[in-house]
Amino acid sequence: MKQLALVLGLLISATAFGQKEVVSAYNANKDGDYRAAATYIEQAILVEKAAIKEKTWRYRGEIYLNIAADSSASIEYPNALVIAKESYQKSMEIDKKGRYEDENRAGLSRIQAASNNNGINYYNTGVFDRAGSSFDLAVEVAKIFDIVDTISVYNAALSYEKAGMTDMAIARYHECAEIEYQVPNVFLFISTLYRNSGDNDAALETLRTAREKYPREQSLIIEELNIYLTSGNFEKAKTNLQLAAEQDPTNEILWFSLGSVFDNLGNSEEAISAYLKAIEVKADYFDANYNLGALYFNQAVQGINQANDMWKPRMTSKAAAAQKKLETEAKELFNTAKPYLEAAFSVNPEDVQTIRSLKDIYARTGEDEKFLQMNDLLKKSQQ
Repeated sequence: MKQLALVLGLLISATAFGQKEVVSAYNANKDGDYRAAATYIEQAILVEKAAIKEKTWRYRGEIYLNIAADSSASIEYPNALVIAKESYQKSMEIDKKGRYEDENRAGLSRIQAASNNNGINYYNTGVFDRAGSSFDLAVEVAKIFDIVDTISVYNAALSYEKAGMTDMAIARYHECAEIEYQVPNVFLFISTLYRNSGDNDAALETLRTAREKYPREQSLIIEELNIYLTSGNFEKAKTNLQLAAEQDPTNEILWFSLGSVFDNLGNSEEAISAYLKAIEVKADYFDANYNLGALYFNQAVQGINQANDMWKPRMTSKAAAAQKKLETEAKELFNTAKPYLEAAFSVNPEDVQTIRSLKDIYARTGEDEKFLQMNDLLKKSQQ
């Protein structure tokens, strides 16, 4: 009997110990001594009798919520909100009948709000990794209520991107895509992150997947185009640009870009047509005017070079006629190039390449006064 009494005494002591620590934690929390409350409650959850009770975990959640809100204590407990969340979840798990559901849900709601506020504060102060994890916590709490916190998912992605945590940023942007938040822009963000990390294949795959859902979204077409242009894949770029230009025929940039692609492919006639459409939309578009003028100018130079290559001390009349024809055509091309280069010059009178081309044209067309003007400008640019 003495031995049995001893065992019962130990059990009662253990039970009393757990309850004592819970009560001490509760009182310390009530008095605002959150560090002591945390110490007591951590001791309590190590005791089985206390750990199986709902109130132990609910108190723990409240204590760590108060710690998170305390500017001093929160420094010592940087994961206070995470601990609070886990505590309230444990409390709800034990509370099968939901007697304290309102209290637990209220605590979780406070955690979600605090996490979002922390995320905003960390973001504004440049602590982007902590901002991302704070927004993540807000998202996790929302899921407990079967709610998708779309803004927090997006904010987490932005934060991780700013922190240079590329994989995390891409994952969160993908979550945005799945819930159709900020689409199709998030696909562009994902693509850019892949490109910046040197993975063009993943960037293109992202855009291809996006275009299956948004086949006529111009921004996706342009982004895919940029990747093709950067990698020198002009054939793929041409296909994308033609589609984009057809969708937005008043976009001079698309027509100019298409002209540039045709230019690089050696399709002069198609390049000319695209440049003219760009100029039709925006008459003072420097790039389109310059590129079109340069295209004609280069063709003229090629003609002159061909004519020079034909020269021999003794030429047949047929060869001389062919040479003369090349020279005449070349002069016509210089005259054709002139108005476009002059239009480019009127937009940007300091562009050296434009000045140099016009100087050459005026020399060949006998416009001495304009030639001298360009010559003077060229000398000034070299000083």
